[in-house]
Amino acid sequence: MPTKSSLSLLIFLGFNLVAFGQSMTSSEILHELQKLKKVGSVLFVAAHPDDENTTLLSYLAQEEKLDTAYLSLTRGGGGQNLIGSELNQELGLIRANELLQARRIDGAIQLFTRARDFGYSKNPEDTLENWEEDEVLGDVVYAVRQFRPDVIITRFNPEAGPTHGHHTVSAQLALKAFSLAADPHAFTEQLSELETHQAKRILWNGFGQRRRGGGGPPPASLEDESREVVSLEVGRYNPYLGTSYTELSARSRSMHKSQGFGRAGQRGSQFERMVLLAGEPSEGDFLKGVETSWRRYSGSSQLDSLFESAIGDFDAASPWKSVRALLEIDALLEKLQVDRQIRSKRSSLQKLIAACMGLHLQARAPQADLTPGESVKLDVEFINRSPIEARVVNLEANLFESSRWPEEISLTRIEDLDKELDSNAVEFVSLNVNLPIDSPLTRPYWLEDEASVGIYSLRNRRLLELESIPSSLSVSAVVEIQGRPVTLNVPVVQVVSDPVKGEVHEQVLIRPEITLSPENSILLFENSQAKEIEVLVQSNVEAAVGKLTAEGPQGWKIRIAQPEFELEDVQSSQRIRVQLTPPANASEGKIVFNAINESGKEFDSSYREIFYEHIGRQPILNRAVTKVTRLDLGRGGSRIACIEGVGDTVPDTLSKIGYEVDIVLIGELEKGRLDSYDTVILGPRVFDAYAGLDKRFDVLLNYVENGGTLVSQYSTTSFRAKSQFTSPYPIRLSRDRVSEEKAEMRLLQPDHVVFNYPNKITKIDFDNWIQERGLYYASSWDDHYDALISANDRGEPPRNGGLLVTEYGKGWYVYTGLSFFRQLPNGNPGAIRLFVNLISLGHGD
Repeated sequence: MPTKSSLSLLIFLGFNLVAFGQSMTSSEILHELQKLKKVGSVLFVAAHPDDENTTLLSYLAQEEKLDTAYLSLTRGGGGQNLIGSELNQELGLIRANELLQARRIDGAIQLFTRARDFGYSKNPEDTLENWEEDEVLGDVVYAVRQFRPDVIITRFNPEAGPTHGHHTVSAQLALKAFSLAADPHAFTEQLSELETHQAKRILWNGFGQRRRGGGGPPPASLEDESREVVSLEVGRYNPYLGTSYTELSARSRSMHKSQGFGRAGQRGSQFERMVLLAGEPSEGDFLKGVETSWRRYSGSSQLDSLFESAIGDFDAASPWKSVRALLEIDALLEKLQVDRQIRSKRSSLQKLIAACMGLHLQARAPQADLTPGESVKLDVEFINRSPIEARVVNLEANLFESSRWPEEISLTRIEDLDKELDSNAVEFVSLNVNLPIDSPLTRPYWLEDEASVGIYSLRNRRLLELESIPSSLSVSAVVEIQGRPVTLNVPVVQVVSDPVKGEVHEQVLIRPEITLSPENSILLFENSQAKEIEVLVQSNVEAAVGKLTAEGPQGWKIRIAQPEFELEDVQSSQRIRVQLTPPANASEGKIVFNAINESGKEFDSSYREIFYEHIGRQPILNRAVTKVTRLDLGRGGSRIACIEGVGDTVPDTLSKIGYEVDIVLIGELEKGRLDSYDTVILGPRVFDAYAGLDKRFDVLLNYVENGGTLVSQYSTTSFRAKSQFTSPYPIRLSRDRVSEEKAEMRLLQPDHVVFNYPNKITKIDFDNWIQERGLYYASSWDDHYDALISANDRGEPPRNGGLLVTEYGKGWYVYTGLSFFRQLPNGNPGAIRLFVNLISLGHGD
């Protein structure tokens, strides 16, 4: 049976760092050594990935040499995706990994709370309602107590203003946590693991300003000139890293690729300003009163001088000469009373010891995909590229399990190995690993259980301390260096020699033995006729025999004529047909699929991998389900042309309800090209996606004049400058939106054809919309347009520019900011019925 193994003093590696070695230049080693000499920490708090000030983080981590963490309250799944079609939890997985990549560049640490990005929120009240205020506040207090910052910095003003409600709340919760973290009567359940903590001060980071013409710092004034302001010159150049912090910041921020935040580096002086919100006055020094030398720790009197000597004696040509001094420092650190910063410093110190020696450790598996119950041989490679005496004494393979972290499941352990590492000689050790039949599968730990609207569910509160996404399978080695043990940890990888990319590392994933892939995640029935779908049953083991079963909501009939499957080897698959018959009346629900093998073990997971070069492959495991919706649906027209927008999923939904849909490219837009189509649909942000579309809009207007219907989905305010070329009559767009998904939708002209043909639309059709009602509403429009729907968030005036319709020539033109791009792929019946009415304009009575 597997046993538990403490993580104790493992060296936590950055994302995708899969081997120890001479991964740092001598100048970088010296820079890291200088950082070790200084103690102190800063916690930067904001709401989403990409909210962080990467310039300030770079400066604090690399110039001030402080332990610097960014606490992002969410993982950003409520935003939009400029590099693919992933939204919601899948987008959150992408953006969380982009944050980790950004931190690898700027040198800060990444932390999260359990808060979900449920979409844009205009006010703190809506945000706190969804986030279950005490839950997320408790997570922020936990972060303060665990990270123990000397200074807390918020990115946003805690006073409500014209910004995202998430932004304001992130600052408000940080300000509350500043005091509550020190209160022994607040969140007492945390105090079994943590101690109370009082930071010196909390500051609000206003936006930076470049210095022009070589002048002094910018005026120290923000909204309230009576408050104390600190200015930092963050545009400095770091000769050890060979870059300025503004250049480093641009590289870090450019990791937010899904949000289109690639940035060119800037050079020259730049200032950041911070306003004191609470705590002790800073008198112009944000670290005033903070002890940043090792004197802050009892029993550490020798450490400052030892670090000074190690830095002064450092030999860039022979960094291994520093190992003896670093080992002496490690021995002293071991005697200090342990807190998070001591653990972090020791981890960094042991990493430096390995770097000084050019010590290489890599654990390789023959394949990148493993399954529970499988046996695998790991090849562990060592090389010591220095004359320093070293030997491997212990070696262990471990499994990550979220419910046990920070402990791991120990699979195989070799003690008293005594493998000497001679200078520049490659040594291999084999580890034979038997994965338990109940091994945890590889998946994002925050997606293991179903979340609520505003909160992820974690199986273990201590997962809030994680600074990376742990590898499922890892190897730890205890290397004795000049008689002193140093513990190193690396993920297990498959190493591939690619003819183009060279050496490629794939982290090992643990997948289910059998996975199920329904052909459709959503299936729409416009009448009571049966439909067939296929379920792909795939084996990840040598052979699998069993049968497929399915369960559905009341009133639905499920027939699987041939449920048996027989899969002969790894990656073999079989398609099984499932016939679904809906009830006579409107109905919604889920068909849940399950595979049972010949041993009686059940498998109910679908498996998907997201892959982008900048974040690697990311597995997603979900229940194998198909959402089914029986619609009371009439249709007008049949042939649709779609000019796809950003992350456009509407064409796929229309195909599922029987429309003949063609994708038309911008270069194909010529007079007469669209004449055979009943309706043309412009996708979300299509004018951002295609810079030249406005210059071909005359083709679309000619199509409408001759009797066609054109439905234009939401555009950003970049549409504003082009509006005279992109609509038949003038429309002025704004950033107005209705972000509360339950906001009342008022029909301004209930007798209008849009609400009556071919489907009767009532307020019920706006039930169960997700994330928002709409965005980028029109703020003004020509009198030719009929404004059909009014809605508003609480405390705001009515917004009537979300659905504008006009006749033009013989045809119809529609501009809509309603969030059909979210509702249709989610199978919302009311949204589908309304959208069908829009594309049916002019194609019926």
